[in-house]
Amino acid sequence: MGAITTMLLVGCSKEPPKCSDDETSSLVRKIILEKLGGSEELTEKEIRENLKIELPRATGFDEKIRKYSCEGKLIAGNSYQLPITYESQLDDQNQHIVSLDAISRNDQFVINMSIIESVKQSRAAQKTSSSENTQTSSKSTPSNIVGEWAGRLVGDGSMEIKPAATGYVVVVNVSDESGCAGSIEGSGTLSDNTMVLSKKEDDTVCKLTIKFSGNSAELTEDDCSGHHGLSCGFSGTLKKAQ
Repeated sequence: MGAITTMLLVGCSKEPPKCSDDETSSLVRKIILEKLGGSEELTEKEIRENLKIELPRATGFDEKIRKYSCEGKLIAGNSYQLPITYESQLDDQNQHIVSLDAISRNDQFVINMSIIESVKQSRAAQKTSSSENTQTSSKSTPSNIVGEWAGRLVGDGSMEIKPAATGYVVVVNVSDESGCAGSIEGSGTLSDNTMVLSKKEDDTVCKLTIKFSGNSAELTEDDCSGHHGLSCGFSGTLKKAQ
C-alpha cells in the first residue's frame, strides 16, 4: 500500500464525511497539492477544474473507528488519469481526518505537468477571449460621431451631433431645389452603433434611427412628415465632415 499522507480538518461532526462529500474531496486535493509543492499561484476554481475526483465510492466502513475506506479516479488537467485510494474518518475529538495512499514520484511529476499545461492553456484562452470582447465592444460603439455630417437624404442633408449631459443633442436639416425644407432637433440615445431620436408633436411621435458605420451614417425616419415638406425627407446617407 505504501506510505500514507494525512490531513485534518478542524470541526466537529457525529458521522465521518462520505467518500464523495465535498470536504473529503477538498482535503484529498490539498494533500496532493502539498506533495506537488503547493498551490499559491492557483485559484480555487483552477484547483477544482484541474484536480477532479470522479466515481468516488466507499469500499468499506469500520463502524467502531468511524472510518470509510474509499477509492476513485483522479483526473489531472483533464488529461492524466490515476486510480487513488483514501480514507475518511473522525478522530476521538470528532475532527475530520483524510488519509491518502502514497502516489509515486513519477505519477506526481505527470500530475504536476498536466495541471501546469492545462492552467496555462485556460489562462491563454481567457486572455484571448477578453481581448476579442474588448475589440468587438470598441468596434461596435463608434467614438467619432460628434461633429458635422453632410450628404444626400431625400434632398440635401446635414446633421450636427453634440455631446450632452445624458446622450447627445442631434440636429438634422434637409432641403431641395423645389424649396422643400425640414428640420428636427432632439436628444439622441446611442446603443452600440445605433442612435434613436424621438420627437413628439401632437399625437404623433417622429422616430429617427441613425446607424453608424465608420464615417457613414444611414438615417431612416418613421412618422416624421410633420417636420419637413412633401418632396423632401430625412432618410438617406450622410458622411462625417473631415
